[in-house]
Amino acid sequence: MDSNRIEQLLETYFEGETTLEQEQELRQYFTGSTVASHLEAYVGMFSAFAKAQQETVTKPMELPATTSNYRWIAGIAAAVLLTVGIVSQYNPEERYSGTYQDQEVAVLKTKQALGMMTKMIQQSTAQLGTVKEFENTTNQFIKQ
Repeated sequence: MDSNRIEQLLETYFEGETTLEQEQELRQYFTGSTVASHLEAYVGMFSAFAKAQQETVTKPMELPATTSNYRWIAGIAAAVLLTVGIVSQYNPEERYSGTYQDQEVAVLKTKQALGMMTKMIQQSTAQLGTVKEFENTTNQFIKQ
């Protein structure tokens, strides 16, 4: 068989544009005894495909039991309750205006927020020391 034709078929095969007959032709070529030396890399792949095509399943298939409608009803009820809960918490009159009338209060609130952020960052980075100690200990055992 012409290796140029096989190369063209391989190209269309890997692009997903081959027909079943063309794929069968490729399987026959690569499972045969006369394969071009530059195409031998594909022999294993097409041999596996040919072997998989011959396999059959003898065990009978069991379909799962039908599910009841209670799951659907429970899901819909949960969605309705969640929607009602979210809508009931919304109060447009309690909107945050985003500004303070008194500058001293604004500065104080900003300092409080930054202080809380600093505390949270210090707490989260304090545990990085444990990670560093773990890394140092493992580096003693693992030579890179």
